Amino acid sequence: MSDREQIISGVSISSGIVLGTTRVVMPGDVQVSEEPVPASRVPGEIEALEKAVEETLAELREVHQAAIRKMGGPVAKIFDAQLLIAGDREFLKTVKAEIERRRMNAGFVYHAMVQKAVVPLKRSPERYMRQTAQDIESVAAKVLVRLSGGSDLSKRLPPNTVVVGKTFSPNDILAYRERKAIGFIVSEGGTESHMALIARSLMLPVILSEDAWRLVSNNVPVIVDGVAGHVIVNPSESTWGEYQRRKRRLGPPLVTRIKKLTKIPPVTADGVPVHIGANLTLPGPADEILAQQHIGVGLYRTEFLYLANSAFPDEEVQYEHYRRIAETFGDSPVVLRTFDLGGDKLSNGDDFPAEDNPALGLRGMRAMLEMRDVFRTQVRAILRASAHGNVRMLLPMITDISEVERAKKIISQEKLKLRQEKKKFAEDMQVGIMIEVPSAAMTAETLTRRVDFVSIGTNDLTQYTLAADRMNSHVAHLYNALHPAVLNLVYKTVRACQGNNVPVTVCGELAGQRLAVPLLIGMGVDMLSMAPARIVDVCRFIKKIDSTLVRHLVGPVIASGTVQAVVDRLRDYREALEK
Repeated sequence: MSDREQIISGVSISSGIVLGTTRVVMPGDVQVSEEPVPASRVPGEIEALEKAVEETLAELREVHQAAIRKMGGPVAKIFDAQLLIAGDREFLKTVKAEIERRRMNAGFVYHAMVQKAVVPLKRSPERYMRQTAQDIESVAAKVLVRLSGGSDLSKRLPPNTVVVGKTFSPNDILAYRERKAIGFIVSEGGTESHMALIARSLMLPVILSEDAWRLVSNNVPVIVDGVAGHVIVNPSESTWGEYQRRKRRLGPPLVTRIKKLTKIPPVTADGVPVHIGANLTLPGPADEILAQQHIGVGLYRTEFLYLANSAFPDEEVQYEHYRRIAETFGDSPVVLRTFDLGGDKLSNGDDFPAEDNPALGLRGMRAMLEMRDVFRTQVRAILRASAHGNVRMLLPMITDISEVERAKKIISQEKLKLRQEKKKFAEDMQVGIMIEVPSAAMTAETLTRRVDFVSIGTNDLTQYTLAADRMNSHVAHLYNALHPAVLNLVYKTVRACQGNNVPVTVCGELAGQRLAVPLLIGMGVDMLSMAPARIVDVCRFIKKIDSTLVRHLVGPVIASGTVQAVVDRLRDYREALEK
C-alpha cells in the first residue's frame, strides 16, 4: 500500500476521534490444517477439544461478569448467546462422534462443522440469523485458538492501537478494550448491531467501511474520525497536527468534561435557559455523571432490550430496567421511547412479515399497534417505573391522529388494570409523540392537541422528506438535515407546539450541531437532546447566543433555496459569534 495520505469514506457507528496505529485482525477467519490421526490419538483429540471448550466458557463467563460490572445486566445479556453456543453439548457430542468416525484432528472437524452450520445463517436475509452466525464464528475462533495452543487475549496491545477487521462480536469489543484498544474500523455490522451498541456504551469510536479491511495495512498510522465518518490512513504531518488540535478542542474524556459544566441548563447571553438532554441507547459510564449534573434523558431508545436477546423481554425484566434508569436520574426527566422496530430488525420468531422495503412498512408505532400484546407489556412496565422517577413515554413514528388515539386507549386500559392490581404508577405520567415523517409535521397542529409533549426526530424526518437513506452510499450525499424542506417542517412543527402550549424537543443529530443550534433556539425549541459526547460543546456555545437576535435568523434561513445557502448563512453567523 502507498504511504501517501488516503481518506476512506465510511459511516460512523460510534462517535469520537482517535489517532493511533493499525492492528489488522480477522475474527472468525480461521485457517485450520487437516491432519489424519491414528485411533490411539482420537481420545487425546477429544480431550483437547473438551479442554478448549471449557477454557472458552470460562473466558466468556469472565467477560459476561465484566459487562455486568461496567454496563449493567441488560447489556450483559448480549453475551448470553455466546455462552449458550460455547456450551452446546449436543453440538459438541456430534463433533466428538465425527472425530471418531473420520479420525481427523479435532480443530479441523470442529471448524468444518461450524462452517457447515453458519453458511446458511450468513446467507439469510434475517438480521438476527446473520448476527447469530457472527456469534457462532466468534466462539469457534476462540476454541480453535486454544486448540492450537495459543490465547487470543493473552497480550496487551501497543499503546493507541486501532483494531481493523471484517467484523467483531460484542465479546471482541470488550476484550480489545481490556487490552487498551482505542477505536475500531470494521467492514460489516450496522448501527444497531450488538457490536455497535457495546462500542457506543463504552464510548469507543467505530467507523464502518466495506473496503477498509482490504485497504488498510497493518501497523500504519491512522486517524478514526467518528464525527465526520471517515478514516485517514498514513495522514500527513499537517493532517495529524490538525486532528491533534481537534481532539484537544474536544477536551479531556467526556465524563471529566461533563463534571466541569457549571450551569445546567445553560443560559443564553440574554439570560434565557435552554434545556439540554441526552440521547441514550443503553447504560454507559456517563449516566451517573449526567444524573449528578441534572441532565435528563431526552430520548432513551428501548430497542436495545429486544436487540440484546432477539426477543421481547417480559414485563418484569423491562420494569427492572426502566426502574433503575428512573432512580438513577431522580427528578430529572427520562423520556422512554417505546420500541421503534420494524422488519429490518425483528426476527422470524416474532411472526413478522417479510417486507421488500421495511423503512416504509410496519415499524415504529404501526408495528406496536399490530403487536398489541408486546406494546401492552411495555406500557405496563413504563407506567410502573414512573412511580420511581420523572418518567415520560414517547410514541415513535406517528403518521396519523388515529395512531395516537389507539395508543392512548391502550395506555388508559393498562392504567385501569394496574389500579385494580394495586400497583403503583404516576397517574399524570406524560405521553408524547415523535414527529419524524412529513405527514406528522404537516398535521402537527392537530396532533399536538392530543399529547403532553413532542420530540422532533430530525434523522428520520430528513430521510423521509428527501427520500435519501444516509446509509446508502449512492444517495448519502443527498441526505442533509439543513435542507430548506426539512427546516420548514421543523419550524412548522415548533409553531404548532407553541400554539397549543406543548413543549417541543429536537432529538435528532441536528440538535448537537453547532451550526444548527442558533437556528433551533431562534425557532423556539424548548429542549435540545443529543449524544452525550456533544453536550459540553453545545452548552458552552449556547452561552454566546442572544436568543432575541437569532429569531431574526429564522426567516432568511427558512427562505433559502438550497442547502448551501442555508449553510453559508449559518456559518457566517457562527463565525461572527466566535469572533
